[in-house]
Amino acid sequence: MGKYEKFWSGSVSFTATETFKDLNAAAEVSVPSAAAKIVMDAKTITYDFNRIKEVDPNANTLPTSRKENRDKGKGEKKS
Repeated sequence: MGKYEKFWSGSVSFTATETFKDLNAAAEVSVPSAAAKIVMDAKTITYDFNRIKEVDPNANTLPTSRKENRDKGKGEKKS
């Protein structure tokens, strides 16, 4: 029996706070840095099911291409 991974995506409302040394430093930052404190509102979490995938421990992590398939279709114009 194989193992399976299930994937979800979703969204959540949050508040990020970060302390800066002065107004200009705060004004220059457009997104919170790693130093920010982020608080999520657990009541607003939503989940959307995406997919289920079988986990194959013997699978290659990078796709391979065979030499005979590499050149097929190159330079041919089809109409």
